Amino acid sequence: MLPSMRRALTVVLAAALGVTVASAPAMAATSNTWTIAASNVQAPGYQTATLLPDGRVLAVGGQGTKAELFNPATGVWSVAASMNRPRAYATATLLPGGKVLVAGGHDGTAPLASAELYDPAANRWTLTGSMTTGRLQHSATLLANGKVLVAGGTLPGYNNRTATAELYDPATGRFTVTGAMTRPRAIFTLTLLLDGTVLAADWGQTDLYDPATGTFSPTAPLPTDIDAISAVRLLDGRVLVVGGARGATTASEIYLPTTRTWQAAASLNYSHNYAPWNEVLLADGRVLLVGGFGCCTYQPHVAEVWDPAAGFWTLTGQMANARESNFGTVLLPDGRVLVDGGAAPFTWCDNEGGDCYTEPAYSTEIYTP
Repeated sequence: MLPSMRRALTVVLAAALGVTVASAPAMAATSNTWTIAASNVQAPGYQTATLLPDGRVLAVGGQGTKAELFNPATGVWSVAASMNRPRAYATATLLPGGKVLVAGGHDGTAPLASAELYDPAANRWTLTGSMTTGRLQHSATLLANGKVLVAGGTLPGYNNRTATAELYDPATGRFTVTGAMTRPRAIFTLTLLLDGTVLAADWGQTDLYDPATGTFSPTAPLPTDIDAISAVRLLDGRVLVVGGARGATTASEIYLPTTRTWQAAASLNYSHNYAPWNEVLLADGRVLLVGGFGCCTYQPHVAEVWDPAAGFWTLTGQMANARESNFGTVLLPDGRVLVDGGAAPFTWCDNEGGDCYTEPAYSTEIYTP
């Protein structure tokens, strides 16, 4: 295929997908559409995205020690100070004081116990107290008292999941052991509830963590074949989880804290059976789900939105790229959603000459509700 034909095909594909190719800052978009934003500076996307108090977004994870900052006002990325340790599959948690705690992960050799703090004002990383054990594929959430609960994950050794948990205290910079979950978990969700307790869920038995007692206790199990690959707390305090299957597509389920029971919700329009995917609570109370793919090589260029008033899922406009692997998502101050990393470009081959074309990979896209 001639270069001029490839350039023309890029424009045609973008138009067919219904996405806008934007320079920085990103062009204004119509509702329920995706806009291609400026690409990352150092790497093709990261595994976490954290909204900072000043409205910028910190992206880290999966790219060694590299870190970047996205400015929604200008629509461009800039290089941030590098972390002290290379990390993949770490957690990133915004602390009440405005710093970001990045804990654990994998450095290419073993799970890490170390943790570090990013100071946006100084653009500096500093090592803080280490966890009691190395963890990757763990979960973390900020508690109402300002401490961070870190639980589960994979320890050194093959498929060595753990039920242990610990608390990080920003006032002392130290981790301390707290009560363990009722069973080992990795790649699971921790969701802070309105009453200050935390729901831990993946499949089967789920747990509630009580910060007052420092203990996990079992709560209602998820139904058979239903998983909590992702979870988000709704405005009314309920928790929407997505994972597993109900019928021919991916399932969703709702946890009711008042009765401590699970309730079936509408299934998604597409199969997102292969994780990961991310959920983001939109400003109006709806939920955006991005990523995941169905059987074999099919990966839809679509995201879906759940409306609590209507109770079902609808499709967004087409994305420029399907999203796989771990990637970052975050709600921006203006109500849009930033997606960074995990781009999975398709390859098309014609049936006559055997010429193939791979669509461009765009590390960053922005959703306008």
